Amino acid sequence: MTDAGTPAGVRRSVHRCAACGRHDLVPFADLGEIPVFCGVHWASRAEALASPLGRMWLAYCPECGYVRNLAFDPDVLVYDTTMDTNLHHSPAFGAFSAELVKHLAERYPLRGGTVLDIGCGQGEFLRELCSVANCRGLGYDAMYAGTVGPDPSGAVFHSGPAPLNDGTPAFDLVTSRHWFEHLDDPFGFLVRLRELAGTRPVYGYLEVPDAAYDLATAGWEVIYPHVSYFDGYSLCRIAQRAGWRVTDTGRLFSGMFRFVEISVNAPGPVPGSGLSGAALPGLADRERQLTSIAGFAGRHAAERKRWRDTIDRLIADGDRPVLWGAGSRGVQFLHLADPDRRLAAVVDVNPRKWGRYLPVTGHEVTAPATLVGSDTRSVIITNPAYRDEIDAALRQLGVTATLLVA
Repeated sequence: MTDAGTPAGVRRSVHRCAACGRHDLVPFADLGEIPVFCGVHWASRAEALASPLGRMWLAYCPECGYVRNLAFDPDVLVYDTTMDTNLHHSPAFGAFSAELVKHLAERYPLRGGTVLDIGCGQGEFLRELCSVANCRGLGYDAMYAGTVGPDPSGAVFHSGPAPLNDGTPAFDLVTSRHWFEHLDDPFGFLVRLRELAGTRPVYGYLEVPDAAYDLATAGWEVIYPHVSYFDGYSLCRIAQRAGWRVTDTGRLFSGMFRFVEISVNAPGPVPGSGLSGAALPGLADRERQLTSIAGFAGRHAAERKRWRDTIDRLIADGDRPVLWGAGSRGVQFLHLADPDRRLAAVVDVNPRKWGRYLPVTGHEVTAPATLVGSDTRSVIITNPAYRDEIDAALRQLGVTATLLVA
């Protein structure tokens, strides 16, 4: 450690809470080095093994429960089209996203309007929203690998970050799903969007991994690209501090995701009338978050050991255990629980990942069909939201295996 209490080799450039702005962040868990590029799937094992590591040094705000990686270095993480974090290959996620589109189209006056989607991925959500709501769309993402420019849906896609300058076209709804937590300056991002709204009525929808879930469990989604970790209380605080009115927040997708709906210069809708139908988070929610934070370091270390021991036991019993899911949770799980590639396979439904290798550990990703005839008796998953979907897929393949939720 340095004299200031900072681990050796760690830059501590951020002290003050980005959410409430009222307290310095207090370190609570040093997870060591973890994979930087969770969404990159390398063409060769040698490239994968050489994939960089970054330090994870978590700190929290005692005032609002906001959490941040103090060791995050934005210079080592570059987003481009080699990354693939697309979840739409999952029928469960596709159905969830379609329900969200329906909700937004019914809740906001979007017909003939414009949606600004920041961190649009490969554009599935924005295309569907434009089609259902009969609106225009502007999609920005450095990971977008599709056709740049106008789309038949009414959206226009850009492969790059949203400029958010004075040339940004006027928008009626801003959406950002699973990008806000990646930002080095999330507060500045919301302030800039508020400035661009001007005096117009503008609505917003943000969706992030729910820190109340991640920090109360093993924390497989505590990954390097995620700079910030928001529960409901801290997410509302940062939006309000940036000048937005919060109209709803809640958990979605089996409690894994947290959303917030916001507005400026608009009379409604009233809080509690949206997806969650509940009151906005209060001090009791903050206290639950602070309790999870207090126990996270010990819980995370215990889960690392438990799953290493579990894999050892399964193999000793003659099993050929596999991991289903090569997303960010899977990459983190493999790095912490199976760094020596003892698992028999890693499978994923996304065909872009097949035959490619995961960062740092070098596990090869294969199609689920490769499990047929493999004598696998145990399938490990890191996201319980996909349990029913994976169970059905295994039955369809004729594979009899026990699902183990990490």
